[in-house]
Amino acid sequence: MKRASVLLFCLLFCLMATTAFAGGFALFEWGNRSVSMGTSTYAIGNDASVLAYNPALMTQFDTTQILAGVAAIAPSTDVNITSFEANTGLPTGSTGDFSTTDQTFMVPHAYLVHPYSDKVAFGVGVFTRYGLGTKYGDDWGGKTMLQEILLESFSFQPTAAFQVSDNLSIGVGAEIMKGSMVLKKAIPNARGGGSGTTDVEGYSAGAVAAAHYRFDENWSLGFTYRSPVEFTGSGDFSSEDNAFIDDTDATVKATFPSSFALGLGYEEKGNWAIESSVVFTRWEEFDYMSFDYGNDALDKEEEFYYKNTWRLQLGGEYFVTESVALRAGYAYDQTPTRHDYSSPMLPSNDRHLLSTGLGYYGNGWNLDFSALYIIAKARHGVSKTVDNDGTYEYDFTGGQTWVVGLSAGYAF
Repeated sequence: MKRASVLLFCLLFCLMATTAFAGGFALFEWGNRSVSMGTSTYAIGNDASVLAYNPALMTQFDTTQILAGVAAIAPSTDVNITSFEANTGLPTGSTGDFSTTDQTFMVPHAYLVHPYSDKVAFGVGVFTRYGLGTKYGDDWGGKTMLQEILLESFSFQPTAAFQVSDNLSIGVGAEIMKGSMVLKKAIPNARGGGSGTTDVEGYSAGAVAAAHYRFDENWSLGFTYRSPVEFTGSGDFSSEDNAFIDDTDATVKATFPSSFALGLGYEEKGNWAIESSVVFTRWEEFDYMSFDYGNDALDKEEEFYYKNTWRLQLGGEYFVTESVALRAGYAYDQTPTRHDYSSPMLPSNDRHLLSTGLGYYGNGWNLDFSALYIIAKARHGVSKTVDNDGTYEYDFTGGQTWVVGLSAGYAF
C-alpha cells in the first residue's frame, strides 16, 4: 500500500511539473494550510509545504511526508482611461471605462519530504513563485500599451535539511525554474496597425537557504532567503494584420528578485498556534526587461523602476477537535510599482489579504481547505506615453482577487 501511494504521488508530481498557471507576479500560494493562515508559516509549518516556506523545518518529521494540491486564483480590475492625446496623425487609443477579462488560473503544488535520519532530511517540490495573467477585451482602448500578458513559471526545488543542535536546524536547496511569457500588444496605426506577439520560454536557476531555531517547546523563529533568478527566454515574435513588420526570433531577459522572510511563532501542538512574519522582497533587482529581436528596429528595454517591498503577515490555527483545525490570517502586501510607472500590465496597488480555512486530520491523511480574498487599493491619475501613438491617462479601481484551494497530504 505504501509503495502504491508513493508511485501515485510521483505520477502526480510529474504531471503537475509539466505546467503551472499564475494570476499574479509574486505568488505565495504554495500550500493551503499556509494560505488559510495568511501564508504566515515560516516558524510553525507542519506539513511538506515547509520545503517552499522554510525547508529547515523538514528535520521535524520522523516519517516520509507527501502533499499535493492546487489554488484557483481569479483576479479582476477596472481600468478607466480618462484621457488620450495622440502624438501622431493616426491615433490608436480611446477613452472609456474598461475591465480586465475574467480569468481563473490553477496554481498547483506538490512535495515529497523524507527523513534520512533523525538529523538529516531530503525533499523535492514543485510550486509557482512568479506569474502574471492580465488580458483585455476587444473593446479595450489601450491596445498599444497591452492586450495580453501571460507569464507562467514553475520551480523544481531539491532540498536538504540538517539539525545542527537540539534547537537549531538549517536547510539549503537549489531552485530550477522554468518560465514562459506570451506578450501581445497592438502595433500603432502609424506603424501599420495590427498586433504583435512575443512568445518565449527558458530555464533559470537560483538557491534557497533557511534556518529554524526553537527557543523552547512553544516558541520558535524561522528565516528563509531566496536568491535572485536571472531569467532568459527564447522564442519568436509574430505580427498579425501588419504588412511592414516581419516575424522574427526573440529573446527576453529579466531578473526576478531575491527575498528574505522572518517569522516568530508560538504553538501548543494539537491545541493552537499563531505566527507573525514579514517578507522583504528586493524588487529593485527587477529594474528592467530587455527585448532582443532579429529585427533591430524592434529591440526595446522596458524599465520598471520597481521599489523594494514589505509583506506583513499574521496567522493562527485552533483545533476544535483532535481531527479538525480552524484557521484564519491577514496580510498587508506592498506593491513594488511606483505611481509614475504603473501600467495596465500589472494594474494593482498595495493589497489587504483576508484568509480562512480548515484542516482535517485522519489516519495518516490530512486535507486542507483555504479561501482568500484580496482587496487592492485604487490608483488615480496614472500617465503613460506610447511611441507613434499617444499619451494615456488612466485610473485603477475595483481591484480584487478570489483564491480557493485544496491540499491533500499523507504521512507514511
